[in-house]
Amino acid sequence: MPRKRQSRRTVLKTSGALSAASIVGLAGCTGNSDGGNGSGNGNGDGEMADEITFYNAGSLEFDQGTEANIERFEEETGITVNVNEVPWANLKTSLTTIFNSQEPKVDAFNGPTWWLADFVNAGWLEPLELSDDHMSKFPDSLVDLVSFDGDPYMAPEFGKWGTYLYDTEVVETPPDTWDEVLEMGPELSDGSRSGFGLTWADKSVFTFKQLLYQAGGSLFNENNEPVFAGDEGQQVMEFVTQLRDEEIIPDGISSMGEGAVGDAFIAGEFATVESWTPLGSRAIDEWGEERVGSARPPAGPSGRATFQDTNGISISAFSEKKAAAQRFAEFMTTRESCKNNMLVEGNPCVVPDVYEDDEIQEEYPSWLLEDMKYNLEHAMSETYIQQPQVDDYIDEQITPALLGEKDPQTALEDAQENVTRLYQDIGLL
Repeated sequence: MPRKRQSRRTVLKTSGALSAASIVGLAGCTGNSDGGNGSGNGNGDGEMADEITFYNAGSLEFDQGTEANIERFEEETGITVNVNEVPWANLKTSLTTIFNSQEPKVDAFNGPTWWLADFVNAGWLEPLELSDDHMSKFPDSLVDLVSFDGDPYMAPEFGKWGTYLYDTEVVETPPDTWDEVLEMGPELSDGSRSGFGLTWADKSVFTFKQLLYQAGGSLFNENNEPVFAGDEGQQVMEFVTQLRDEEIIPDGISSMGEGAVGDAFIAGEFATVESWTPLGSRAIDEWGEERVGSARPPAGPSGRATFQDTNGISISAFSEKKAAAQRFAEFMTTRESCKNNMLVEGNPCVVPDVYEDDEIQEEYPSWLLEDMKYNLEHAMSETYIQQPQVDDYIDEQITPALLGEKDPQTALEDAQENVTRLYQDIGLL
């Protein structure tokens, strides 16, 4: 048996019964009546089944890395993987309905870390028996993110995190700090071009989180109390307000999606951009290596943390084929599988030493890989109960503030009060 890691992250116990409605982000109380990890019906847990059912987020037609690794798994193990291709918009609701009825329809699935706290707290996931050797290849911050009570509940598969790109036709030396962004930004903005862009502009919470971590803050403290309206949060709002006032970022920041910012950067409408990792590869394809500049994100008051958004494999607590599902989760997240996913589909690898692999070095420029690796190792995130609802509460307040339509301090304080009230209502505070 693997040795349990020490971690402050625990399975959270709340006073109510966790409902399907609350898990998908609607009103409701969270909790788990038996307080356990969810043992399912136990049938066949120790036996190696010859097939499993895997719920994939979307069609494998657009998920070639996962498809290639499933084929490798079937060839190596003889275990058939029956893939249920569920549209991303429907996946969480589908899983919630199945798990709430404790049906053994799902053996394994891939999903984001931001579902994890609710699913674990509900007793819907099986802790993964992954060795220290398997988990130690991932950054410690990522292992802690997917672990509760010392056990991983998700095997990291691939991810996206922040990176910083610039157009070398416009920028010779990129800004290294928030202050330098503010100093250089006006010179890089000329009416048709903005000095700085934020890829997560239609996801204000993601933007806020990354900047909050760079300021040294967090959304919650160790007692599950929201603390984001403190000094660090105010520094974030002041920084973005200055970007807007100096016209370094374009008007309507919250209206631009990830693809729109990428399109605009490649069209020459941004001098620099804080982006998701895959944009670097896309820009190289469009421009060639000579025009694409990569740097570490400009440092905030406390560092260069980037926002981590990782997908991984989890196992249903109600599966009747846990041994086979466990083997699948482990295989899909080996170093070789993570590398293969990056080679086949371009998904950024969550294993740092893969960026030094000869095959990866042949596929991508070394200067880009160095920054991707650095940013992975400095990526941060949090999982927390009722995450969709919490994020909605924050977003509905800070978006008007980012657009200059509400006082930033008031926006953060109102958001924090709403989150505190939510956690009080569900018995977490």
